[in-house]
Amino acid sequence: MKKLLSLIKACMTDNMKFFNIRTKNKNNKTSNKLIPILLMFAIFVSIWSYANMMMEPLRDMHLEFILLTLFALFTSLFVLIEGIYKASSLLFNCKDDNLMFSLPIKRSTVLFIRIFKFYVFELFFNTLFLVPAIVVYVSYMNPNITFYIVSIIALLLLPIMPIVISSIIGGIISITSSKFRLKNLAQICITMLFLLIIMYLSFNLQTVIKNIAQNASSLNDIITKLYYPVGAYIKLITNFNIKDLALFIIIHLVVFIGMIFILSKIYFKINSNVKSVKTVHNKSGYIIKTRTPMLALIKKEINRFVSTPVFVINSGFGLVFYIALCVLVSLKIETSIQMISGQGLDISFNVQDAIQHIPLIQFGLVCFASLMSSITCSMISLEGKSFNILKSLPIKPAKIILSKVYAAVAIMIPFILIGDLIMFIRFRFSILEMITIIIASIILPLVSELIGIIVNLKYPKMDAENDTEVVKQSMSSFVAVFAGMILLGVTIFLLVKAVQFNIQNSLIILIGLLAYTIIYIILLLYLKRKGVKEFNSINV
Repeated sequence: MKKLLSLIKACMTDNMKFFNIRTKNKNNKTSNKLIPILLMFAIFVSIWSYANMMMEPLRDMHLEFILLTLFALFTSLFVLIEGIYKASSLLFNCKDDNLMFSLPIKRSTVLFIRIFKFYVFELFFNTLFLVPAIVVYVSYMNPNITFYIVSIIALLLLPIMPIVISSIIGGIISITSSKFRLKNLAQICITMLFLLIIMYLSFNLQTVIKNIAQNASSLNDIITKLYYPVGAYIKLITNFNIKDLALFIIIHLVVFIGMIFILSKIYFKINSNVKSVKTVHNKSGYIIKTRTPMLALIKKEINRFVSTPVFVINSGFGLVFYIALCVLVSLKIETSIQMISGQGLDISFNVQDAIQHIPLIQFGLVCFASLMSSITCSMISLEGKSFNILKSLPIKPAKIILSKVYAAVAIMIPFILIGDLIMFIRFRFSILEMITIIIASIILPLVSELIGIIVNLKYPKMDAENDTEVVKQSMSSFVAVFAGMILLGVTIFLLVKAVQFNIQNSLIILIGLLAYTIIYIILLLYLKRKGVKEFNSINV
């Protein structure tokens, strides 16, 4: 038992440090605890405020328990989607498989540790998102002791069903995707869709809450009948029965034990299939393609981007959201103006004004897509321990650095041009406006990615334990995004001021394009002078 506990403790340190932020001093092993606590507190307060907003109309109808119905369902869906996202790394195709299978321990023990680690991960998210709703319910209802007992048991058991379902889906995705080159496509698409739904709900929160309140009773009946865990939980807190509680616990334990039993029969076969490597060649032998060093480096960076889901989601969501905004503006410009005015911005455009200034709106959208989607801010850090190999290549450092910039721009420009095309088809643009916006769609990504690579060279994180730590928790990512936000804010402010002075749209875009071209030249000169020195000074 002591060995098992030690092994669990060792395995839990890998991929389970949610917000681990280290100091630059390698000898200092203590983690900065303040930022994780503040981040979790911010999430708690945000969910608590949403729960309070929903509780007000539900209280008027004496249907307070429906708040827990909705949040329990939402949390289960979130755990399910997050479970599908994490199943490939926590259950299948784990990085430490070779080490674990070489240890003198039973394979069933390895499987138990995998599932336990998965459960703890999902339990964290379940607790983080459901507890604020429970706190709001308690503040309004002042329930008896049985409510607290049932809620604690529910917090422990509600993640089980989503884990079982996500393990099945994750296993199918892992087996299927291993046969294709784009292994993470399904995972990326699901996460992107989920984020877009969250953004839509955020922009239409008041309408959504109003509709939920009006149809609360019927929604509760549907949810509790279709999804047993939530239905049983709500039944227990509204009409407690010890037999129902025992049945609630037994069903979840049986399902969990059954999942472990079934996985023990097929897990290692699935894992070996996922790790299998297939080679393809034609009748005459292998096909060898030759490329110039620059093209080879660009292809390498694009492959790295596509093969890292957290990288795609974090850096690519802004581009997907940009296309969604272009489609929304094209189809429902009235709704778009209402959304903008509803976010607390001091913009008094009506629909006619908006149509008249559509070229400026599109220029602002291009600025948003470019400046809020920095890809290069993580590219140096993602090299990790292989960075010295990159430095040893017989290629000038300037070319290596620029290859990362060009790869990022090659990823961004197609998305931005698609948005341009949608707007050009829907609205009338002059030839000059179309040309300047297309040029801006090239210059602005270059500016954004030059900022990203300069910041990453200044603040590299070469000792990260995983890609998530680099992409989401590094200093370079924070600084690059913050710099992009400042530039975007200044640009939008100047565009609004230029409109107030009745300057022509084409002239405003030309001035903006000229300003960003000057910024691009300055950044490029700085990169060639200082960036190469910083590149050479990085040692792993």
